[in-house]
Amino acid sequence: MKKKSKPNWGCIIGVVMVIGVLSVLILELARHLREENAEEVFYSMADHYRSTCETCFSQVTYSPVLFGSQFDDYGIYSPYLNGKVLVVEAGSGEALGPAMVVIAQEIAASNPGEVGTLVCAGEKDPYQYSTYTDDQPGYRIARDFCVYDLSLTSVIFAATIEGTPPPAVKSSQAGPEYGTDPAVYPLSDMLEDLLED
Repeated sequence: MKKKSKPNWGCIIGVVMVIGVLSVLILELARHLREENAEEVFYSMADHYRSTCETCFSQVTYSPVLFGSQFDDYGIYSPYLNGKVLVVEAGSGEALGPAMVVIAQEIAASNPGEVGTLVCAGEKDPYQYSTYTDDQPGYRIARDFCVYDLSLTSVIFAATIEGTPPPAVKSSQAGPEYGTDPAVYPLSDMLEDLLED
């Protein structure tokens, strides 16, 4: 009578771990390629977008500071998006790849001809939010944003938006910790809110 062989759990767990690591690497590579593609497709229009951002910010007279889900509390913008959305760095006019990857695909422009709403992201402005036990600072990042309707040549929305706070517990890395870039979150949620209204 043959003995039933027992499954080698070590091998099974090892294979599952390798598959998991490969999946994460593939997803990260796909995200990186989407970011690069977003940046390359709009590069030829960077000067135009930079100039438009200058115009947008020059028309803004008041920018409240908003945290995450407070957009609905302010009623300071017209709830609409014209055409598809492009998020750019205001200073360079270049597409902000990480932001373009996380906004809803139904509103993200895939080429310059689709852009009806330009989101201008000002420079990152990190400020110290906390101090960790190793005396390293934790920074929260704020940015000025101006959302501009290209067909009406007018500001739809403008605000200083803050990303999430830095982690409450410091990771093992040396140096300071940072919260999220508000150009990724909460900006993506705000744009989806404009779409739904």
